[in-house]
Amino acid sequence: MEIFDFSNAEYSNRNGSYGGAAGDKDGIVINGEPWIAKYPKSNEGMAKSDKLSKFSQTPLSEFIGSHIYEILGYPVHKTLLGIRKNNLVVACKDFCDENTRLLEMRTLKNIHISEMNQNFNIDLHETDDGHLVNLNELFIHFKLNPEISKINGISERFWNQVVIDGLIGNNDRNNGNWGILSCGDKRELAPIFDNGASFYPKKSTLAIEQILKLPEADQARNNTNVQEPFTIDGEHHLNYRSILDLTESEIPAAQVELLKAAVISNTELVESKLNEIIEFVKSIPGSYEGYEIISEPRREYYLKSFITRFEDVLKKRRDELCS
Repeated sequence: MEIFDFSNAEYSNRNGSYGGAAGDKDGIVINGEPWIAKYPKSNEGMAKSDKLSKFSQTPLSEFIGSHIYEILGYPVHKTLLGIRKNNLVVACKDFCDENTRLLEMRTLKNIHISEMNQNFNIDLHETDDGHLVNLNELFIHFKLNPEISKINGISERFWNQVVIDGLIGNNDRNNGNWGILSCGDKRELAPIFDNGASFYPKKSTLAIEQILKLPEADQARNNTNVQEPFTIDGEHHLNYRSILDLTESEIPAAQVELLKAAVISNTELVESKLNEIIEFVKSIPGSYEGYEIISEPRREYYLKSFITRFEDVLKKRRDELCS
């Protein structure tokens, strides 16, 4: 697998226009096309602990998480791993242009809240930048929001993301990290993007080494207790296992059926691609030109946690549904 040197990549005309809270970003040009170079975010200011890296591993996480989606055949933004300004960065191809813009789910929900509350006599609240997504409010938007409800396959995309994000440990699929592309009157789902929270990017190598020394049962418990950014009561986070177990008493029956379908189809899909995913992670160089790319404990931990969540959570839920 190739690591790229982006040191001499020129700035694009979109440099300075990229937001987000995951770290600094440069707009750069690669082969004449606009890309976004994402830098690791400093963990300075957080509680001091040897469990935290000085800088997060978000570029590596974005790259691995995105490529797993790609291996599974999902539409996802293209990513390259490389070096720029003495940092490991991930370059993400910009899927917008002068005619196409990204509308995040947060924006789409907030635009129509007042109209929906009045027309349907409901009490939806404005969506903020928080990381907790109320599922039942989201499903109301899927059904009644005049823009969201017209997007073909949006519920299916949501549940497929839930299943795969849980496997890669991505706990940040909030209202700002998925959306649609708008070009004139045309609206369609955007490629899957913002996978930088995959595989616990804030964990230090020391913390990972300590986890790998735990008894197998404790490691499995650690690896399967993935907190999701979703809630059904507006207060408490669901974990990966509990969201796959949702029933008609908690969410609409139609969504339960789509969830079950996503569990079954993605289990079969991951099973067919598991060796390819493992070989991809193994192919990532440990270092490049003196820069560490991935330590061996981190590589082992990422693979082990992915396989554990697949075997102990997703496959078990599939087997329950098919028994």
